[in-house]
Amino acid sequence: MVKAVSSLDNLIETVKKLRERIDRYRNLLEKNEMLTRYVLIDPLLRALGWDTENPDIVRPEEIQRGRAKPDYVLYVDRRAYVAIEAKSLGSRLDEESTVGRCIKYSGRSGIPYYVVTDGNVWKLYEARVREGKYFINNIAEISIVSEKKVEDVAAELSLLGYDNIAQKKKIEVSKEMKKQVLPGGLDVNKAREFYESLTPAGKTLLEIVLKAWINRRTLTKKEIIEEMKRRGIDVDERGFTGIKSGITRLAESKGLPSPLPTEKELGEKYSRDEASRYVLRDEWGRILKEILASK
Repeated sequence: MVKAVSSLDNLIETVKKLRERIDRYRNLLEKNEMLTRYVLIDPLLRALGWDTENPDIVRPEEIQRGRAKPDYVLYVDRRAYVAIEAKSLGSRLDEESTVGRCIKYSGRSGIPYYVVTDGNVWKLYEARVREGKYFINNIAEISIVSEKKVEDVAAELSLLGYDNIAQKKKIEVSKEMKKQVLPGGLDVNKAREFYESLTPAGKTLLEIVLKAWINRRTLTKKEIIEEMKRRGIDVDERGFTGIKSGITRLAESKGLPSPLPTEKELGEKYSRDEASRYVLRDEWGRILKEILASK
């Protein structure tokens, strides 16, 4: 008798294949969004139960209200549940425009969930409307290539599965997964209090990375140190590390996420991609723009 293959077994095998493809074809996929979709994103959607050949379930490039056009819209029982924005492998996903797109793709179009992915990292947002205002929360982030076991990654991805959404009519994220992601919004008053409590060097550092964030640039430690010196802050590499750590500790003491990613959060990427350490978080970018504009 042939043993039936479960949907989870199929998903585990797909994750294994995608890890191999990311490793083997990284250089090609980093230059080509359509190839990333064909090689990484489409196979995963199919493994999650989304029939990419059935327009009742998956509709690529479908125009929504407000002329928004997600790369994919996923349907269950004729209702759109998930809008997906695809990027080429390795693309920066924490862009200023992410929340704006999420509002267009999800909030204003009535689609409750929005995903932005480079085929490896899958960032899931939830869109809600209260009193006519749109609220966006980043509720999960899953990486195919990580230190986690393939089985654990597959289990996390399964929350995006067709059967799961069809049965529950919503996406439920476990408490364990929620602990790994940051809230999509910040308390404005707490953020202002945090900024005013910073040392002049801390404020200068954040102003520099804010400018880079606005211009969608990434900076190395050396570039930030040189700019701080130009602004009158005499600092070396050791001093810079102390300033950055001080910013993180101050934020945590006020119950806020650090404006810049920590080594623990970035994991392997911390040593592989130096610039990723100094990319201002989107929620902090928006708040800091408002704070500095009011001065």
